[in-house]
Amino acid sequence: MKTTPPVPVSEPIQVSDRFRATVQDSILELERNAARDEQVLKTLTNPDHRRRQMLLIQKQLDKAFRLHEMLGRLAVRKRVVR
Repeated sequence: MKTTPPVPVSEPIQVSDRFRATVQDSILELERNAARDEQVLKTLTNPDHRRRQMLLIQKQLDKAFRLHEMLGRLAVRKRVVR
């Protein structure tokens, strides 16, 4: 069975404008949610609730960071006009 080699990291990933915009929107939403959840964290008194809230914030920011890294590797493909 033949496998295709992985795409080198230095080579951009070709995507549509719409996909790139969706990734950007996802990053912004994750960052907004994390900021909102940080405000909620200030109101929590139960140690377990605070721990879980901090984990939620961390996961949101981690995912936003990963998407941001991916966004840097994306290139919008040229549209072919017929």
